[in-house]
Amino acid sequence: MAGLPEVIGLLYRADWTRLSLSAEMRSETGREPLPRLSREGGSRWYRAWPVERQDNGRYVGGGALLIGPGGRWRLECSVPGRGAEGEAAEGNDGERGWSWRPPEVGGPPSLPVKVGGAYPPVPELLCPSCLLGGYTLEVLGPVTARGREAIAVAATPRRDVLGSGSAERPYDRIEVAVDAEVGILLRRIETSGGELVTLTELTDLTMNPPEAADPGRFAPPPGSHHSESPGENRAETPSGPVWAAMDLAASGLGALIRHAPHRPGHGAAGEQPEAMPSPDPAPLGSADGSPPPDEVLDLLYRSGEPRDLGATARKWLDLAAMAPEGFRTAGRGGFGDLFDAMTPEMNVAVTEARLRVSGPDRYRLDFPRRPRRIDSTTIACDGERRWQVFQDRILVGPAAPLRDDFAFLADSCWLLRGRLSGGAELTYRGRPARQLRVTPGPGGEEVVLGPLFMYPTDAIVDAETGCLLRLISYAGDTLALWSELDDISTEPADPDEFRVHVPPGTRTVEETGNLITDAAAVMPGAKGTAARAAAEAVNRTAGAVSAARSFLDDLRGRR
Repeated sequence: MAGLPEVIGLLYRADWTRLSLSAEMRSETGREPLPRLSREGGSRWYRAWPVERQDNGRYVGGGALLIGPGGRWRLECSVPGRGAEGEAAEGNDGERGWSWRPPEVGGPPSLPVKVGGAYPPVPELLCPSCLLGGYTLEVLGPVTARGREAIAVAATPRRDVLGSGSAERPYDRIEVAVDAEVGILLRRIETSGGELVTLTELTDLTMNPPEAADPGRFAPPPGSHHSESPGENRAETPSGPVWAAMDLAASGLGALIRHAPHRPGHGAAGEQPEAMPSPDPAPLGSADGSPPPDEVLDLLYRSGEPRDLGATARKWLDLAAMAPEGFRTAGRGGFGDLFDAMTPEMNVAVTEARLRVSGPDRYRLDFPRRPRRIDSTTIACDGERRWQVFQDRILVGPAAPLRDDFAFLADSCWLLRGRLSGGAELTYRGRPARQLRVTPGPGGEEVVLGPLFMYPTDAIVDAETGCLLRLISYAGDTLALWSELDDISTEPADPDEFRVHVPPGTRTVEETGNLITDAAAVMPGAKGTAARAAAEAVNRTAGAVSAARSFLDDLRGRR
């Protein structure tokens, strides 16, 4: 019987773009499915397949799936009530995604769900690595699914070391059948309180059918809705009232940075380093391309399990090196002003903090030196309340995950969404470790993994805790980002460490849940007053746009 490390390796290595198969896809849900943006795998596109209500009140949909070499695929289904002429289809011809609906259905066809920079036909089944982050997996044993050998696995949302977004999911348990040969899911059943939420499965599966070798089978029908080709419309200027408000706010932020006594990367003499540290050992090169062994994948998967961890966290950031080409022209002046204010004569900025974590939503991050009054000096959460301490006030709210980039160092399971190589053993600063090279997964050049914005990235993983001892990224040949954890401790923490005791007379501000409003609420002085006024204007504009969209969505739903 396969163990958990073998199953983790199977899920991680599953690559639908290398498969050739035909199958019937079937889905069943207990309520009428609405177009939704998938939160798993960085999806960016809505999906809404035609379904038909059954006598038992459930909704069933399905279609014929064909996958060919090079990421080509086609999925066809019947539109209920349309007869033989009511076929809908979507797919990918190997270059871009397309979608087609009968004209009588009304409205433009929706594109497939975008995952990892590509358009999988059924991401719930064909992108199983999404189960490796934020879930606890349990191997139930071998099964046979539609005539193929498989492994039954149960996944439950995990409350990891720094908290997770499991409350947003409509289910509390997933049971899947993992194909024992290629790693894709043959069946996925989502339940809540023991009741079915959604079932998705592949039936009548045939590997390497002859029709999959014909590129013409994946060509879009005339009149299809096409996705943008790579690089198309990238420089198009965004528009709309919300963007205008954001561009105006960016202009104000640029002015604020110019007149601030301490600007990022512009500390007093001796406060900021002039260059990045020199990496030793050197990062792995492209020649070190062998995939990591299963024990390294298992180490990353377990890094998010609740545990006690203490460390000194540091980050060096070369903002000028990280600024993307063309950012100056992203706005009609506001974002360009912000860019100009941030980049001239910029040195490398460094941040240091003491990090302490102990189970879900129990953490503390203390910054010994925060020269700017707008920066928090402590962020603490005891599992029930969270405190963000500023120089002249404290922002208090309910427990929430740590949003700082240092969280990605304590929990490294997010690396499993990329393509990893290496994994050789080494000793780093006296601790046993593994070194990995991180590149985008298949078709995932546009996906942001954790704190990363560029590749290649080199990671050194602690062999005991799974945390990241070092994470460095390059912009071309320039070292742009260096993050690390040092002075590692696994001693149990005192629960009182994760609370902030507010001194009498200290001003406290209750969180609203609106990031813009809460950020403005703790900004001091006249600049804070101006920022709160700007936030109010942005919120009013965004609220009006949201209300209009809700009204239009309601009209579409009734139609």
